Amino acid sequence: MSDAGRKDFSEKLSEKAKPESQKSYMEQGKEKVTDAADRVAGAIQPEENKGVAQGVHDAAKEGKDEAKGESFEETAGQYVEAAKKKLEEAVEYVSSSVHGGEPSKK
Repeated sequence: MSDAGRKDFSEKLSEKAKPESQKSYMEQGKEKVTDAADRVAGAIQPEENKGVAQGVHDAAKEGKDEAKGESFEETAGQYVEAAKKKLEEAVEYVSSSVHGGEPSKK
C-alpha cells in the first residue's frame, strides 16, 4: 500500500520484476513518467505525513540516487538503515502517545 498520490508498491515491484528487454516502448515511457511523478510527490510530501513504508522507500531511494553504482549489498544496507530510523520514529511516536506528551523532533 502506498500513500495517497504515490505510486503503489505492488506496481513498482512488478515493473522491476519484468526485464527492460521485454517491455514495450509504451510501458517504458509510462514507467518513466510515473516514476518521475512519484519522485516529485515524495519530495514535496512532508516526512511526518509519510507512512513508514513510504518513508523507508523514499529515504533509501534518496541514498541510492546520491551514490550511483553501489552494489546490491550496499543498497540493501541503505534500506535497512532507513527502516531502522523509521521504526525508531514509529516506536517513539507510539510510546509518547501511550505515555502522553509530544514525540521529540530529531
